[in-house]
Amino acid sequence: IKSLWEWGTRASIGYFAIDLGKDLSIQWDDKLAERILSEREIAKLEKAAMAVDLQHNTNKMHWLLFTLMFYSGVRAGEIARQTSDYGKRVITPGLFWRQFREDGDCLLLTVTGKRNKTRTISLDPETSAVLLDYRGDASNDQPVFPSPSRRDRGKPLSDRGLRLMMEEISTCAGIKFSAHFLRHTHATLAKKNGASDFDLQADLGHASPATTAKYIHHVGRVGTSHALRKKSKHR
Repeated sequence: IKSLWEWGTRASIGYFAIDLGKDLSIQWDDKLAERILSEREIAKLEKAAMAVDLQHNTNKMHWLLFTLMFYSGVRAGEIARQTSDYGKRVITPGLFWRQFREDGDCLLLTVTGKRNKTRTISLDPETSAVLLDYRGDASNDQPVFPSPSRRDRGKPLSDRGLRLMMEEISTCAGIKFSAHFLRHTHATLAKKNGASDFDLQADLGHASPATTAKYIHHVGRVGTSHALRKKSKHR
């Protein structure tokens, strides 16, 4: 609700005259664990994405979208086209090939996040290779993930289209998740594999390290049951 009021009072939007949510306090529920997928679930979802592509003949689009979102940790709104006023006003344009540039065997992806802040993410060589292979001869001005809708032909995938693709993968795998789950899981597994808090904050586009801390506060924590097991072994 706070984000909605903040967005609606922007000069470029003009839906609300004042930000009524500014002084609202938020009680945070720790539901992050529900948004974190295991490595086994990620592997199963990846296979499901491939299966959906074969079923719908969508040229690896489900799998590549899933792969990019998981390995980059980007927000859905940073790569999907968002509009308002029945499509007349563009909020976010979607993802184009001009946002990628090569850096050795890696791709650098530049996205614009919240509060119009731009950041650049270095993608791993494996993810970079599959994206370059998928690109082929596409020009910089072509969308990475074209909309499958006839009405939006030639335009980037919409936020609704992205959500539907994630739902198709979810149904195929039998695992409930959303695009935002991939972002939380990216942060968790990257931290477990040695990524620094500084790099995580930079790649996730968090303005405050406190926000990043909420994503990864559980990583590396050993439950008290481990202490009890250790004591029982010494008896």
